Amino acid sequence: MSEILHSAKVVSVSPQLIELEIEARSACASCHLQQACLIGDSKTKKIQIKNQTSLPLAPGDWVLLSMSLREGELALFITYALPLLLVLGTLFMSLELGMTEIMSGICSIIVLIPYYFGVFLKHKSLDRCFNLKIVKKINPSKI
Repeated sequence: MSEILHSAKVVSVSPQLIELEIEARSACASCHLQQACLIGDSKTKKIQIKNQTSLPLAPGDWVLLSMSLREGELALFITYALPLLLVLGTLFMSLELGMTEIMSGICSIIVLIPYYFGVFLKHKSLDRCFNLKIVKKINPSKI
């Protein structure tokens, strides 16, 4: 089974939760010309995972996270593909029903409100679908 691996920095550790900081980079964020062209994008995100590791962790440690490829594909489907299909489906269906282009566009955007509200309501059960694990501690100079 293939895995998705990502490095993260430990922010805090408690018996139940580990708070991690992940740097999400665009494809050109690691380029040595990034500061000259200002196109590179890099954002730091904080996440919390259940403390299921036996590794002795402290704030400032760097770890390697793992998620199965299937879980990553499911996350992409829920966050990107399904909303796109809803928007396009609503747009084409409302145009076929004779609505104006502006009203069809508005309806296709409005359909996202109940979708994301439903995702928000189901976030506890969705959390159980995604299992992010700490694989090992890593040396920050090798990142």
